[in-house]
Amino acid sequence: DSTNSNNNNNNNTASASSGSNNIPFLLADIGEGIAEVELMQWFVQEGDHVQQFDRVCEVQSDKATVEITSRYDGIVVSLEHKVGDMVPV
Repeated sequence: DSTNSNNNNNNNTASASSGSNNIPFLLADIGEGIAEVELMQWFVQEGDHVQQFDRVCEVQSDKATVEITSRYDGIVVSLEHKVGDMVPV
């Protein structure tokens, strides 16, 4: 399992492959003053093909619950956090 739930300093949420390059997928800044969010659910699995604007995950801060979408076309190579993890933004 390439999921890593013990590395809470890892800003990568997932990695995607686009051609021959792996691209780390970083959480977008979802609001002023929010340093970390809780990962509520994944909409993708390792090996899934994604396109720009496909839903990747849902996160929750103390202010809002937000669906994060892909900025890339590619294949999900790994999920770096588990549901319930606190993830830095």
